[in-house]
Order: sequence, then C-alpha cells, then structure tokens
Amino acid sequence: MLPPLQLEFEIVLQNDREMIFQNDATARRIVVRKFELWVPQLHLTGKGQTLANENFFKPTQWKYLQENLHVSSSRRDANGMWLITSAVKDPKHVFVFLQQTRKQNDYRYNPYIFDTFDIDGDGSARLDTCRLKYGTKFYPELDYDHDFKIRILNDLINFRYRKDDYNTGVQLQIVNFEKLYPIIYFDLRNTKERVAGDSKKLEFHYRLNEAANAQDYNILALVLSEEEFVLKQIGNELVTV
Repeated sequence: MLPPLQLEFEIVLQNDREMIFQNDATARRIVVRKFELWVPQLHLTGKGQTLANENFFKPTQWKYLQENLHVSSSRRDANGMWLITSAVKDPKHVFVFLQQTRKQNDYRYNPYIFDTFDIDGDGSARLDTCRLKYGTKFYPELDYDHDFKIRILNDLINFRYRKDDYNTGVQLQIVNFEKLYPIIYFDLRNTKERVAGDSKKLEFHYRLNEAANAQDYNILALVLSEEEFVLKQIGNELVTV
C-alpha cells in the first residue's frame, strides 16, 4: 500500500538518423501510435478500511543508519587533525583508512586497496597512532597504536560480532588486513555525548612516522549515523516527516 503519488514518464523519441536497417540496406521507421499504462488499484471493503486505518494510517517510525563518506584533501603532514564533519548527530560507527592520493584519480592503481599501514608502498611510511574525537570525548580512550594491529583488527571484526569463520563470518585475517584492507574502526554506540541531542564536530587525530611526509595521501572516513524515519498521515495522504 503506497501513499497517493504522481507518476511521470519521460519518453525520448528516436532520432531519424538512427534507423533500423534490414539486410537489404532499406530503412524501416517504427512508429508508436498508442501507449497503455496498467496500474493496479486496491479497493478496501468497510472492514478492510477500518483495519487499514487502525494499523497502517497512523504515525509509524523506525531508526536506521545513514551512511556518509568523507574524503580529505591531499595531505603530507606527519601529524595533525582532520575535521571529518563540523556537525553530525548521533554517529554510531566510523571507519577510517588512508590511501595514496595517486590512487584517487589514476586508473593504473587499484582504489580498493588501502595504505593505512604502508602509505608509500615500501613499508617506510605508515600511520603510527590515532584517535577519534566526537564533541569533547576521545575514542577509544587508549590510542590505536601501529604496534597493536591485532587490537584494531579485533575491534573491526567485532563490528559484526563475527570471528574469522569461512562459513558464517568474515574472511579477514591479520595478513590481508595489514596489506590490503587496513581499516580503523571506531565504535561510538556507547558515547555519552548523544544525551544532549545536538550535532557535534567529528575529528580524526593522528600521527604518522616522519617518513610519511614524502608521500601525498588522503584520509577517508565512512560515518554511520542514526536517523529516525517517521511515516505520518495528513488528511488522505501518507507523508514522511
């Protein structure tokens, strides 16, 4: 059952130069003389209308996670802060990784291989420590450290509450995590900042080793924030608010 809505069909006629030729090189023009649109309609009985009014035409709401991808400008600083967004409300999960700038626009490089722990490709430039700041709080309380990749990997896998199981879980191990998909995961589900209910800044604080300032890189962050969807009846229409 859908709310009343307006449907629009855009029809583009074929150009005369785009004829359909047969094997004898003669052109045949196809002319459409009639359009027919079949739309099924639901007609409720008295009892059915009462049932719909009591169970469907009333405010309904649920929560969902909205995804937003943020990409920094090209950087070379060995340590600093990147403002992911100046205002976000109720973020739940944040995934961050670093990537060489040249992979962003060059077809010769695979953009789906990340460089968080190996920015320059030879192992000399890497991310050493990092934390996420939301409002006035840092997450996690103890910095993520380059030397504790198992801790970062475990937190990432625990996002879906799965272990490395070839039947039901993710196929992410320390080797391909370090070399191919080094993603830093921040769990903000238990943050106390959301009590106020207003939007706050989201910042990524980091430090790279000194060899990293010879390679241009970008920081990418995928932010999953909680939104509320409300379906409400106004007159004879269902609208979202």
